[in-house]
Amino acid sequence: MNSEKLNNWLTLGANIGVLIGLVLLIIEIQQNTEMMRAQINQSRTEAAQSEQQATYNSDYMPAILTKVANGQELTEEEMRRFQPYIRSFNRNMDNQLWQYNQGLLGSDIPRSIRGAVRSVLGRNELTISVWDAQKLGYTDEYVAFVEDAISDLRSAANSQQ
Repeated sequence: MNSEKLNNWLTLGANIGVLIGLVLLIIEIQQNTEMMRAQINQSRTEAAQSEQQATYNSDYMPAILTKVANGQELTEEEMRRFQPYIRSFNRNMDNQLWQYNQGLLGSDIPRSIRGAVRSVLGRNELTISVWDAQKLGYTDEYVAFVEDAISDLRSAANSQQ
């Protein structure tokens, strides 16, 4: 009988140990998730800063963006520079939307992406046509998000023609 009681106590102790281990594992996973979110946020910030520096420190992009903002026609060379700029912008926004949908970013991200998309892609017919030419290269979720974000701007750009 004593060995049976001892065995029961040892089994209970082992089960309690397993539960404590599981609780500690859950806490560690939560900490790792928070650390991953912080790293993603830092990476997003660094990517945005790098993109801005590359754009505004370049010899040609500020002039191209000014022409686009003013509705002026771009030369063939300028278009070859502008299209990758838009592609880079969209790749970054697509990635941010994916991270948000995975629960890795805060609730303000869709609003932020929508504002950026509207100001860059919905600016005028040129930016909308570049988007239309490139949109097959992005996730269906991002395409639907962008189309919704610029639907009213698309109508306005078309009516200005």
